[in-house]
Amino acid sequence: GKGSFLLAAAQCTPDSNFFGVEFSRRRAYRIAQLIERDRPDNVIVIAADINCLLKTLIRPVSVATYHLYFPDPWWKRRHHRRRLFRANFTQNLARTLVPGGKILLATDVHDYFVEIVRQLAAVPALVQFPWQRDQTNDNGKLILTDFERQFTDEGKPIYYAGFTKDS
Repeated sequence: GKGSFLLAAAQCTPDSNFFGVEFSRRRAYRIAQLIERDRPDNVIVIAADINCLLKTLIRPVSVATYHLYFPDPWWKRRHHRRRLFRANFTQNLARTLVPGGKILLATDVHDYFVEIVRQLAAVPALVQFPWQRDQTNDNGKLILTDFERQFTDEGKPIYYAGFTKDS
């Protein structure tokens, strides 16, 4: 996305490190400019395919939380191969999570949400738990993504799910 959640979360939790992955080079560059402007020292962004990073660069048992918000549903059937949630993605997420690590998901597309939850629930190491947005900034306001703010303002439903890795 535009990086507003990434920057706000990094600023509100300076003891945690954040690593943003954006497929679009243009968006990643814009986020990098925001990071450079605001200078938080606990966040970086990279333009890359997260599937490739999960297989090659992200070490097993090294990630505390994945924030996966509003993945593109790629509506047309012929474009489904571009979806984030496809073969081996959920297994690779679980492989890289620390015991007790979390996957936090939000989307506005109900059918895609059902498919994602089904894929995550099929991974034996993952257990679903009820999750709603709870992280707030210093002013007590919820930290939302730009999409989340837009859809909330429009009165559209947002679907949330959380999964944790068995210890």
